[in-house]
Amino acid sequence: MSIQKVTGISKERRERAFGEALTYEQFIATAQVNVDRLQDNYDHYALSEQELAYFAGLAEPVHVLVLAHDWCGDVVANLPLFAKIEQVTGKLKLHILLRDPDNQDIAAAYLQEDGKNHIPTYVFFDEAGEELGVFIERPDVITARIRDWKDEFWEQHPQWQGRDLSLAELDEDVRQAFLNYLKEQRPKERNQEQTAIIEFLRTILN
Repeated sequence: MSIQKVTGISKERRERAFGEALTYEQFIATAQVNVDRLQDNYDHYALSEQELAYFAGLAEPVHVLVLAHDWCGDVVANLPLFAKIEQVTGKLKLHILLRDPDNQDIAAAYLQEDGKNHIPTYVFFDEAGEELGVFIERPDVITARIRDWKDEFWEQHPQWQGRDLSLAELDEDVRQAFLNYLKEQRPKERNQEQTAIIEFLRTILN
């Protein structure tokens, strides 16, 4: 979730992005993969009374520019939470763009420590258009859990090669097995992911 370089985008680029953006409903309607998982996560996210009270207390809605693709596991995991907050509180307004191929310039303004852009990227703006903060990929606590799951996966499959390789370097069958394992584990941390994201929102919206 940490960010190395934030250059921001111009008012004109932000306004054009908002004009071209999809709503969450439009994003789902055009999704080609992971539709069931997106819907399942949306259905399972629920705000507590304290969380509802917090969002009710915000003076004005917050606009969220989102770079996303439906094939991304982190998009599948947490974009439905932002959509649920939008739907039940009205205090978030999502403006979703596909990063590729037309919005790489926005992505380039918000780089991770590795010097690359990652999705989902969420950029928050107040009603006046002032940037409030940025959230990228996932909470740090989930990144730590993914490292744990990776270790667990390889311990369960000592016969396979590639433990120290990147995902892209793995044989296809191993890569798919690992991704399937992550898909099974990630929903177990849904509550933790929700708590961490709402804590982040509190830090930038208060």
